[in-house]
Amino acid sequence: MKTYVLKDERKKELEVLDKALEKIGRKELPYILRVQQAILKAVDEYMYKKEITRIMPLMIAPITDTLNHDVEECEVKYEGQKFDITKSMIFHKQIMLSSPYLDKIYIVSPNVRLEQQEEGDKRHLFEFTQVDLEFKNADMDDIFEFEEGLMKYVFDYVKKECVDEFKALGIGTSHLDISIPFKRYTTQELKAKYGDDFEERASAEATQPFWLINHKREFYDAEDLEKPGTYRNYDLIWPRGYIEGLSGGEREYKYDRILTRMRELDVDEGAFRNYIQLAKDGKIPKTAGAGFGVERMTRFVCQQKEIDDVTVFTRKPGQTYLF
Repeated sequence: MKTYVLKDERKKELEVLDKALEKIGRKELPYILRVQQAILKAVDEYMYKKEITRIMPLMIAPITDTLNHDVEECEVKYEGQKFDITKSMIFHKQIMLSSPYLDKIYIVSPNVRLEQQEEGDKRHLFEFTQVDLEFKNADMDDIFEFEEGLMKYVFDYVKKECVDEFKALGIGTSHLDISIPFKRYTTQELKAKYGDDFEERASAEATQPFWLINHKREFYDAEDLEKPGTYRNYDLIWPRGYIEGLSGGEREYKYDRILTRMRELDVDEGAFRNYIQLAKDGKIPKTAGAGFGVERMTRFVCQQKEIDDVTVFTRKPGQTYLF
């Protein structure tokens, strides 16, 4: 009986292997990857022209993004110390900007977030890359202006450089004709208009990207003390049903505010003791920033049905992984 079970398991594994090779062998894949390469080239050009300093990413660290939603933990031990796999470099960005010689930074940052499987999900990967930036003494308006300029630069670049790729993919480029500045909406007004699935419905109706502001989430997103219960954070929502593509905010940086927000969300203060010490010593500067998913942008630019269509190896939650 055990032999038959093993044979059945192996048969299923071989079927998954064939599916993986079929995914790698898609005729569209080289064109999608070429567009993605052009996106990253344009990002680097724009950042260089704007004198934004590029920082190399960290893959493991003693602290990482707390994320105000459930993901499986992914810890490793090294030299007697516990590390987390990097969910994002939010805290490292803040700490780096404590340097008097760094004002604006960005990272092309691999991230691992072991998301739960959701039925019908078309936008989550458990391993992805984001272009993550942080500016010292900036506010949300500064980030909006910079990101809108970046998006326009990238889209204009790929429209010019990837004519053959768009033709091979059988898509036009009218969805990349964006108008800036983008419109802004609050979470509350869109939820009142559309209900609980407001992001998806608003995105499906939109023909231009838009900002969605004021969410209560991670402790490091700053609360507007002049309007308690209002948060100085934001998402960029892609139109045509592609939903969230970027997330960011102004940061809490004062010692008392960080502790207050941590306690509201029941964050483990002991794990963040060194970060808290820096805040207590006044060494965390005022910053604002954002990160956008490279795969999500690629999916939108290439108008693919789901996020897994722009990856070489499957990283979609709930799948069987051989590589």
